[in-house]
This record gives sequence, structure tokens and C-alpha cells, in this order.
Amino acid sequence: MRLLIADDEDYAREGLITSISWDKYGIDEIMQARDGREALTISTWFRPDIVLTDIRMPKLNGLEFAERLIRQCPDSKLLFMSGYLEIEYLKKAISLDAVEFVEKPIELEKVEGAVKKAVDFVREKERHEKKEGQWQRLERQRLLNMLRLKTQDKALLEKICREVGFPTDTAYFSAVLWAKKEEVPGQLEPLVFSFWQESGIPILLTMVDRGKYLFLAACGKYRMRMVRAECRKMTELQEGLCIGMGFETDNLMAVSQSCEIALLNAEQSFFDSSRTVFEIEDEIPKMKKLNPGLYAEFVGMIKEKPEQVDGWLHRLVTEICSEGFYRQEDIIMLLSAFARLLVREKSALLLSAADMDTEEELDSCIREAVSIDEVMKLFERMLDAFLARLENESRFSRLVRDTISYIEQHCSEAELSVSDIAEDMHFSAAHLNVLFRKETGVTIKQYICDYRLDLSKKLLRNPHIRIVEIAERCGYSNGNYFAKVFRSTEGMTPVEYRKKYVT
Repeated sequence: MRLLIADDEDYAREGLITSISWDKYGIDEIMQARDGREALTISTWFRPDIVLTDIRMPKLNGLEFAERLIRQCPDSKLLFMSGYLEIEYLKKAISLDAVEFVEKPIELEKVEGAVKKAVDFVREKERHEKKEGQWQRLERQRLLNMLRLKTQDKALLEKICREVGFPTDTAYFSAVLWAKKEEVPGQLEPLVFSFWQESGIPILLTMVDRGKYLFLAACGKYRMRMVRAECRKMTELQEGLCIGMGFETDNLMAVSQSCEIALLNAEQSFFDSSRTVFEIEDEIPKMKKLNPGLYAEFVGMIKEKPEQVDGWLHRLVTEICSEGFYRQEDIIMLLSAFARLLVREKSALLLSAADMDTEEELDSCIREAVSIDEVMKLFERMLDAFLARLENESRFSRLVRDTISYIEQHCSEAELSVSDIAEDMHFSAAHLNVLFRKETGVTIKQYICDYRLDLSKKLLRNPHIRIVEIAERCGYSNGNYFAKVFRSTEGMTPVEYRKKYVT
């Protein structure tokens, strides 16, 4: 909070500054003025929250200074000091909405009481403005969401419009901004409001998804061309920002259709990262549907022709990007299904290629991707690792490969045994163990131990996973047993290993 002290007596000003603990009132900036004219000059840039001024000063007395001050700083709270309690002074001070009148000679307790009173006024006003501003912001967001979701209660919509000062009888234009590089949700909001502030055009803005903002402008038809041009310029507000344009309408109840087209246009940037502005020139295009047989085709490729999957997937994506309008959500769901299938075939892919721990994390990574190119880079890593695993396992028989796959899928089960695996393979435990050891050089039990240990080391490199959780996921009965096994093999505890390898 800012305080200005105006008094022509130097010792009076200095005494006030040094004798009162201003910080306990939240006052952290203090300026001084020797006369009314200097006080007025300082006020133009200092913008004081509280002004403590003497009435009798040269050049401009305290009352004259205060009259001019409230024209340029209407929110400043006035405290007057004077040794002359003349009735005219009091009347004038009251007319200027003074908080308090302090008699000279100064008593510090009375000054502090007056300052506290002024501080309370300032804080109460700030609370009210914050509450009012927050309510307005939330109501405007609510209004835009109601328009987007086709709320049919026209009377309610018009009532909210009146309350927040949004026109109900003009032309409207919607757009969707996609801030692809936004790190903190809401970063774009103040930039957009600042961008439109001088135009005088009422706007609404709300976040509809991660990084995606719905925008609505209300303007007469004669200003529509200008609004469209300004919307295109908004892409310069932030790096990685693109915009999908809706269409203009003079019907408030038709805004939802415009919003839908704007969102669809913005989604096309997922397929084409080279552009920043997306709009439909003529008629609304028909949405394309994916071939329902694509998943089965992918499964067949993985099983029968895994070396051809990469080329097949790239051809599919190229076709999707060049053919026209697809829903981003449809493509995301398909690619997520493909990724989950790869992981289920070779569960170690998550850590070795994607550097992730769970299928949920993989899904989230694909859903949060801002371009199809980003998703394809993930697939390239996963497919490379998948083919490398296949090549490594190709020296083994089908039986051994199935045994390894079973171990990978069930390693979190603390009671996993050779008997369980043998039963699933329809072999006796002894016979299966002999065949497995003949091809791999280790027993099934040893392979399980090695696999669990290797998996635990990979998980330990992620500082966000608790060691108890790692023990559970790797099939150790408890944390203490995990630490004992780990130390006997690695010569250090899991905690020490993490400290060594995680910077």
C-alpha cells in the first residue's frame, strides 16, 4: 500500500516516518512532499492509496491540493492535519470525503488510529472490487458456456447479458484460440482482453479445454470485417497460438452453431501445424468417419507383418491429414487404441520407448499432444522398440516367447511361480523349465528375478514414484524385502540407487 505525507515542516514529516511502524498496516511505499504543488506532482505517478496532508502549506494548501487530487486519484483516502480547527476547514474536509481530521500538535496514537481507519477503507474497497470483478468474470464465462451448449432459456440468457453488460441485439462472431505452448492454464486470458480493450467491442472468453479458449465478440455488421481481421492478428499474441474461425450471426440463440464450427476449425491445426488461421470459406464440410475395420487391420499387421506397421501407419496418417475434416477426438481414440495394443503385446515398451509407467500415462500423453506429428514421433519410438524386441526374441521358440510375455504381464503378482506359468502353457513345471533354460541359459525363476530387478531400476529413475509402489509393481511382497534383494544384487539400497542416478 502506498502513502504520501505532505507537510511543509521537515521535522514533522520525518518524525511521522520514523516513529510509526508502517509495515504493520501494510504500507510499504512512502513518499514525502514539502508543499501542495509538489504533492500533486508526485501523486500523478505515485498514485497513493492514502494521503496524510497538512492543511496550511505554501504554493497550494492542503484543501486545494486535495480538490485536485481527487480528480486524478479518486480512490485515494484523505487524512487532514491542522492546528486550526476552523469550521470552514472542517466543512471543506467533509465535502472532500476525508477519512479523518487530526489536530496538531500531533499525537502518534491518533495518527495511527486515523491511518488504520484509512487502511480499512482501502482494503474493504479492494475486497469489494475483487469480489465484484470475480463475479463478473465468472458470470461472463457462464454466459458463454450457456451459449455454446445451446441453452434455450432466452429470458435467462438476456438477463445475464444485461447483468454483465453484453449486447443482446447485435451481430456476433466466435472463434476458438488454441494456445499450444501454454504452460500455465489461463495465461492467454489477460493478453486477449488487453488486445481488445481499446476497440470498445464487448467480448466474452472462456477456456473449454486444455489450452483452448472460446471467444465471442459482439459488434455491428459494419464492424465484422474489422473483427475478423483482428482475430487473425490474435495469433501473434503468443508463440504457438492458432485460431479457428466461426461464422457471423445476428441471432444470439445461433451462437452455439458458430462456436461448434470455430472449434472444428481450430482442431484442424492438429493435422496441419504449418498454418495458424483456420476458417471455412464457403459451405460447412461434411465430417468424415474413420473406417471401423482399421483396428482389426492394425491387429493383423502386428501379428503377421510387424515390419510393415510403420509404413502402414504413416500412409494412414497422411491420408487422414489430406482428405479433409476429421474430429480430433476420433483420431486420438484410434491412435490410443493402437498404442495400448503395442504395450499389451510388449509391456516393456512403456519404459524403454515411451519413458512412461502406465497405460493411463500413455493415453494422457497422446490426448495432450498438440499435433499429429507429435503423436507419430511417439509411435516411431514405440515401433522401433517393438521391432527390436521381436528381433531379440526371434531366436527363441514360440513357447519361450509366450513364457517371457506371460512373465512381463504378471510380474507384479508377488506369488507368481513356475507352476502358474506352466499351467497356462499346458506343460509340466519341470518340462517347461528345462526347455526355457535350454534356450535362454537361465531358469524361469532366475528370469523372473532378473526381470523384476531390471524393471525396478527403470522405475527408480522416476523420482515421482514411491519406492513402496515400485516394490508392489515389481512383485516384491513388501518394501523391506525389495530393499534386501536390491542391495544384495546392486550393492546399494533403492534409495541410494535413486540418489545416484536421478539428478
